[in-house]
Amino acid sequence: MAYANDVGGMHGFGDLPEEGHGFESVWEAQIFALNQACVAAGVYTLDEFRHVMERIPPREYYDMPYYERWLTAVERLLP
Repeated sequence: MAYANDVGGMHGFGDLPEEGHGFESVWEAQIFALNQACVAAGVYTLDEFRHVMERIPPREYYDMPYYERWLTAVERLLP
């Protein structure tokens, strides 16, 4: 089954946008660090994190900036 993020080799998405390296805001760095800490502490695995992120409905997935997808996945995984 293909998920919203599984677009490898598909046509029609246009050129890739130029993105800067690093974080655009503090909250992005914080969600990155929180995710790393949760994985390191065994709260959830990286595979669980990726699976939850991949299950975001396609319309929502494509409307979200990159780290908002991370935030959504972490919110769904934390007890």
